Amino acid sequence: MNKSNSNAVSTPALANEPAEKASRKGNLHLIQYGIFIIFGLYYVIVTILRPGFLSLGNFYDIFIETSIISFVSFGEAIVIAAGGLDLSVGNMAGAAAMLTCHLMSNMGYDIWVSIVAGVAIGGLIGLGNGLMVTRLHMNSLIATLGTMFVLVGFLYGITGGVSVHIVPENFEYLGNGTFLNIPIPMYIMAVVFVLAYLFMEKTSYGRNITMIGGNIEACRLSGVNIKKLTLMTFVICGFLSTFSGILLAARQAVGNVDLGERFLLEGFIAAMLGTVIFNGKNIITGTLLGAIFLVSLLNGLTLLGAGPQWMYFAQGALLLVAIMANYYSKRSMLKLPGKK
Repeated sequence: MNKSNSNAVSTPALANEPAEKASRKGNLHLIQYGIFIIFGLYYVIVTILRPGFLSLGNFYDIFIETSIISFVSFGEAIVIAAGGLDLSVGNMAGAAAMLTCHLMSNMGYDIWVSIVAGVAIGGLIGLGNGLMVTRLHMNSLIATLGTMFVLVGFLYGITGGVSVHIVPENFEYLGNGTFLNIPIPMYIMAVVFVLAYLFMEKTSYGRNITMIGGNIEACRLSGVNIKKLTLMTFVICGFLSTFSGILLAARQAVGNVDLGERFLLEGFIAAMLGTVIFNGKNIITGTLLGAIFLVSLLNGLTLLGAGPQWMYFAQGALLLVAIMANYYSKRSMLKLPGKK
């Protein structure tokens, strides 16, 4: 009697399990492909209103802008993959750019010495962020928020708030030069993309970093060195962020204290989209697509004559959509029940 009752209860549960799995899988696909559908419709609408949106010249502009923000986006995505957050990416990019320009133009150092110094300062700042999070057990948001304001003081300190307008021509070439009609920043982006992809997808370090963000307790029980890998993500983020700042300064042929402010929001949006597009997998590829989508969005709004208020509105809305999609994606994968 008891046995038959037990079977009667368990059989419907077993029968519902495939349906629940199919439902969760469907939700994941809806989130993933929904992003492509939304942007596909957006491209169609903008193209109807402004046919020049699909011109080669406009694509050229979109991919150059994508290459500039891609580096800070890749760095932020790697930190997010480990369950952290870096709010100082924009100021690290700005600090690297200003230090590089200051050393070249005001102190007469060689261009490559100046660039190496700029990249090194980003790595050191990332190391400081990582040590605060891993050794002092500070929340990554609070630690990097403090770093962000410290860097603002640093930027004003080394320049007095004055922009650096005179930079060497060979430095400008990094931002505006071409080789075989392809912009130099796109070559650099391609190299960094391949290296970041191989690191995250083909090495044990990258796979473990992704595991930390997915289930930190399981990583701890598996013997993964969480502190070491978390520290590594912040150093990599600091290192990569400098590329965005230095290349933007080279492209504009000027260094100013607010140069990196745009990168925090743009990098974070692209990185969040990157975690959603492939459901937490292939985050570097997803982040590159996210950066392309974001730049396309802003480019289309510019062609439509939208004011700055609509730029901020669109970026904020896209960020909220990405965060919500990331939440529902993780909830579906972890089988968490929703609120009724």
